[in-house]
Amino acid sequence: MKHTEKILTLSSSAVIGALLLTGCGGGNDEPAAEAPAETTAAVPENEPTAEITDDPSDGEASAASGSPSESAAADDQNGGRAASLAAVDTLLAKYEGGDVVKLDYDRDNDAFEADVIQNDTKHEVSLDGAGENITSEQEDGAADQDDLDELGKASISIKEAIESAFGEVSSQGGTVLLDDVSLDDDNDTVNWEVELDVNDNDATYYVDANSGSVSSNN
Repeated sequence: MKHTEKILTLSSSAVIGALLLTGCGGGNDEPAAEAPAETTAAVPENEPTAEITDDPSDGEASAASGSPSESAAADDQNGGRAASLAAVDTLLAKYEGGDVVKLDYDRDNDAFEADVIQNDTKHEVSLDGAGENITSEQEDGAADQDDLDELGKASISIKEAIESAFGEVSSQGGTVLLDDVSLDDDNDTVNWEVELDVNDNDATYYVDANSGSVSSNN
């Protein structure tokens, strides 16, 4: 009896061991989970790549920036808007309390010619083309009564008239020079008549000496 029990015990151990080995083996037979491979988008050869450019508005800004620059250059030239206004300032500084009733620009000689009334006396004055320096001056006797009457009716200064007329052609660009500006009484309406040279073409503007409104027959 003892011999038989020993054989059964050994047989049971063998069976259990076989089962354990089978269970371990079965686990090893299953394929291990693989980590997902990273994918990279293929870029076709010779395919043009998108190039990052500046803000599209930069192009517009560059185009626009050229315009003010050109306008400024045109404005700064002799006989232009800035020079005309400078000429008036130079004259009023010289003839304190006076009035500039006429201003011409001589393009051939690059010089301004002006009529100034101070204390009812008329003065004829020449300035350089930049309007900054007086080159000659002379007293021309008593001022005409017509000039005095026109001045008495005007509330818009010659500087305001010049600025208004140049403002009307500011968008055209190119070369804009003063030909002349003077007071004119037409049917009891006093205007500053401003004649400009716009790209070698004449243009005349009438600035109401009271309201400042601008009209033109160009």
